[in-house]
Amino acid sequence: MREKREAMDLSLRDASKLSGVSHTHIRDIEDARSIPSFEMVMKFLKTYTVDIGEFLKQTGYLPSNVEPVRESKRMPIISWTQAGNWQQICDTSQYGDYGEYIETDAKGIFALRVRGESMETEFHQGDIIVINPYLKPEHNDYVVVSNEEGKATFMQLKKYGRTRVLHPLNPKYDDIELRKDTEYRVVGVVVEKKKKYR
Repeated sequence: MREKREAMDLSLRDASKLSGVSHTHIRDIEDARSIPSFEMVMKFLKTYTVDIGEFLKQTGYLPSNVEPVRESKRMPIISWTQAGNWQQICDTSQYGDYGEYIETDAKGIFALRVRGESMETEFHQGDIIVINPYLKPEHNDYVVVSNEEGKATFMQLKKYGRTRVLHPLNPKYDDIELRKDTEYRVVGVVVEKKKKYR
C-alpha cells in the first residue's frame, strides 16, 4: 500500500481524504500493525486505482495465468472548464448529474471530448479521452494540463533531462517549455481513447 500511495505522490492525509480512512489507520496498515477489513481494502483499491484482478494476482489469490473478467463502468464526460479547475483531492460527484457518460473498463476517473486540432493526427475533434488524475505523468504520456486561468488542454509530455515540454502532435503548433514562470498544472494522464466514427 505504501508503494502505491508514494507512486501517486499522495501523503497519508491525501490518501485519507480520498479513501475516507483516517491517516493514522492507513499508517498502521502500511506498517503491518493493523489488518484492513474487506470493505477497507475495496476503498484502497478504488483510491489507488488498482484493478481488483491485478490485486488478487499480486496477493496470490488468483493464479497469474488467469485473466479476470473486466467490469465496465459508467464514467462521466465532463467539460474542459471542469477539467481545468479539477483538484486532485475531489471527485466527480461535486459537479452533479452529467448529461453524458461512457462505458469503459479503463482505470480512469472522468472523460473529455477532444476539441481543436492541436493533437491531430492521433486525436481528432469528437474523440473521447479517459483521464486518470492520480497517475504520475511520465515521458511520452498524453496529459491534460491547466493554466493559471483554469483553461485546460492536452498535449504530450516530453522530458529531456531536467527540461519538460508540452508537445502538440500537430506541427502547426509550438512546444511549450514547462518552467517555473509558466503556470501549467498537470490535471491527469490520458489512459484511453475512444474513436468517434460519425
